[in-house]
Amino acid sequence: MNTISASNARNNFYKILEEVKNGLKSYTITLRGEAQAVVMNPEEAEQWQETVEILSSNKLVLQILKSQRELKNGEFLSEEELLKELKISKKELK
Repeated sequence: MNTISASNARNNFYKILEEVKNGLKSYTITLRGEAQAVVMNPEEAEQWQETVEILSSNKLVLQILKSQRELKNGEFLSEEELLKELKISKKELK
């Protein structure tokens, strides 16, 4: 993440918005040397919010940890096995 002063952000506001919109950069804006705000792509901000919501749910965190253990132990179905178990052909998915 790039850090810039508030005056620099003001002078380059449209350039900053274009870079953020394209997902190229995020900026921390400082005032008198202290971080005051972050400017980032809205999709990235939404992803961060979703991550925070997931990590704040003990139930979801436990499900993720369980899934990681199962994957590590080989306790999963391949795509072919899953389709066979569900009695679905690949053609039906299209």
